[in-house]
Amino acid sequence: MTSGRALLVAAVLVLAPSAEAHAQLRPNPEALAQAPAELLDRLRADPFTYFRFVNRAWTTRVCEAFAATPDIPIVRLHGDAHLEQFAVTKDAWGLDDFDDSARGAMVVDVVRFLGSLDLAARQRGWTSRRDAVRTRFFDGLRRGLTEPDYRPPEPAVVGALRRATPPTRARFLAWGEQRMLPMTPDKAAAVVRGMNAFDALMRSEAGRTFAPGYFTVVSAGWIRIGIGSAAARKVLIRVQGPTPDAGDDELLEAKEVANLDGIPCLEDSPRPPALRIVDGTLQLGRLKHDILAVGPTLLIPAASDRGEHWLEWWVTSWEPSYRELRIADLRSVEDLAAIAFDSGVQLAAGSRPDEAERAQALAALGRLEPQLRTTASAIVEELLAGWRELSGRRAASEAAR
Repeated sequence: MTSGRALLVAAVLVLAPSAEAHAQLRPNPEALAQAPAELLDRLRADPFTYFRFVNRAWTTRVCEAFAATPDIPIVRLHGDAHLEQFAVTKDAWGLDDFDDSARGAMVVDVVRFLGSLDLAARQRGWTSRRDAVRTRFFDGLRRGLTEPDYRPPEPAVVGALRRATPPTRARFLAWGEQRMLPMTPDKAAAVVRGMNAFDALMRSEAGRTFAPGYFTVVSAGWIRIGIGSAAARKVLIRVQGPTPDAGDDELLEAKEVANLDGIPCLEDSPRPPALRIVDGTLQLGRLKHDILAVGPTLLIPAASDRGEHWLEWWVTSWEPSYRELRIADLRSVEDLAAIAFDSGVQLAAGSRPDEAERAQALAALGRLEPQLRTTASAIVEELLAGWRELSGRRAASEAAR
């Protein structure tokens, strides 16, 4: 059996720096300071986890790299498009988690996803096939732009993930309860008030009906999940659901909206910031969300220590069969290529609804593809330099000793 140290050495060797010195892509100092110890350990141990944590710095770097490039189309962006945003439920699959969705330069999603393919190929030892996998991603982008109604065949890895036994609803609800962290009484009361407002809002929507007491709060607590969104305030709320029977309770997540101000190639919008998440989910997403809403009356008032005013929050339901892809789930480079193609189709098909705009994006993709490839590779090297600095690694030869 291969020892853990030998596996670590092998991973570091794959990720070893080239002879050329690279700038370092570092995380936001405030976000790093707020990261719990367990997450810091994961950041130091795994460059892909580090990649997920530094999305704001990564996106800013992409904007800088293309600042002098003319005629880049503005599209609806996922905002943090990478392999481990690919999710599966009992009846759907595709990129999810639109926390950072916005309108902005097309290159943002393309370079981000290319970076994730590069890191995954390194981690799995598939670097000799890396260019071919990137090409499948570009194939998917082109297919989505030319045939926005095209739906790729289900990737084989999706079926493999679904065959894993999903939790029963009872186990799912118990798991959610275990993840809830205690709230002070005033914050818990604020959540109840917020959900009362949410109840009224949801019942005012045309075509939506909910049983009496559906949004009655059974329990609630702070929840610490996510990597890129680790610093965001999040509340997990168990509500009564369609009947008083505890077996059909629902879990809702209320999350504070991330601040994207100051990222240069994203559009400013006069609309409430949380609406960009709903817009991204509806325009780009494939997975069904029974509850997905935002508005000034549903925000959780005074739920954080950042003031006694109403903060921007959005609320979504959790699906028991939901499962996010992990790089370890990829059984072969063919699995990686299939996810790359599928994700390319999804990002392109939903990004530009107008036919003329899709044609413009397709032309830009052809013109920019070489630059997109080289920029993604360069920023990956900068990211790995930043990861090595944080983790204390210097060179593969030293790690091997």
